[in-house]
Amino acid sequence: MKIQLFDGYFIEPDPLNLALKQKYTGQSKDGKEWEGERIIGYWGRGNLPGLIKRFCSLIEVPEDDDRIISMQEYADTVVQSHKRLSEWLEDNYARIQTDIERDPSGPE
Repeated sequence: MKIQLFDGYFIEPDPLNLALKQKYTGQSKDGKEWEGERIIGYWGRGNLPGLIKRFCSLIEVPEDDDRIISMQEYADTVVQSHKRLSEWLEDNYARIQTDIERDPSGPE
């Protein structure tokens, strides 16, 4: 089971952990496009808030973003990403928690 977040991020539960992953599209040296998954990290099954906190930091400014921006632009980006995440969590947190609890690979 995979639980879709947004911006290509998703949660993949296993028996002990919640894995935060990101889908991405790459390009080989010969120009062919391919899709892959990047593991961001693992959290214990009871630590969904910790996973969401890390996800929040990633949507503020992605780790691979090497632009130079003003402090005001950064502050605006953080405010917008927190607003977007807050609205999304209001609509989806209970469903995600329920999906994790119902996941057959989880501890019994």
